[in-house]
Amino acid sequence: MINRLFISTVMLASLSLAACTQTPNAANNLAFSNNGKFVKIVDEDEVYHDKLAYDIQAAGISPKGQVNVWAEKLVNELVLQNDALRPDQPLLISTPVMTSNFNATNELALQLQQGLLAAFHAHEFNLVDLNVATNLRATEQGEFMLSRNWELLRADLPVSHVLVSTMTLTPEGIVFNGRVINVTNNRVLSAVQSFVAASSLSGYLQPSEMVESRNGLLYRHENKGDSRYTVLGDKL
Repeated sequence: MINRLFISTVMLASLSLAACTQTPNAANNLAFSNNGKFVKIVDEDEVYHDKLAYDIQAAGISPKGQVNVWAEKLVNELVLQNDALRPDQPLLISTPVMTSNFNATNELALQLQQGLLAAFHAHEFNLVDLNVATNLRATEQGEFMLSRNWELLRADLPVSHVLVSTMTLTPEGIVFNGRVINVTNNRVLSAVQSFVAASSLSGYLQPSEMVESRNGLLYRHENKGDSRYTVLGDKL
């Protein structure tokens, strides 16, 4: 009887020792207990500890494309050239228009407008979004708050400063001119001019064809790319 009790005691001690010395399963290192032991969030295994730690440098920020970087560089110079606009004064970013037609724009200009707004906000300016509607529209396709219908937008925005800009397409790329205006007296507070080669905006610009239709007229060129670039998606 004593021998049986001694053997059982030895076996139990052996099992307990094995459970205590066994390395916790790394796949379960967030469990409340592993093999009868409480496992903390900060595991002694450095490999898995790194996986649980959040490093902002390693995580980084959202990825950016060519047009985003261009917008940031434009705003950097506008901030540098600024001589009167304070960060606490409301600023509105208008849509870039074509130099030859102030009522025309394109897909690149619309995207650049969004990038300019984000870049100004990164400099902690007081931005106003004109496209926020007065009411939320809930439809079967989704819930929408943005609009370009003037009837759905506020008409009393307290804005006295606006970024206006123009674009010109050339056979080499695109020319951009922008300026921050005080709309109460039309004074220019800051200005920027920029040229971007078409190769830097390959996802937005395309070279001209040998035969192209523009503004109702047919144009013939000796070689492809002899005329100005066009924005992808533009109706010629």
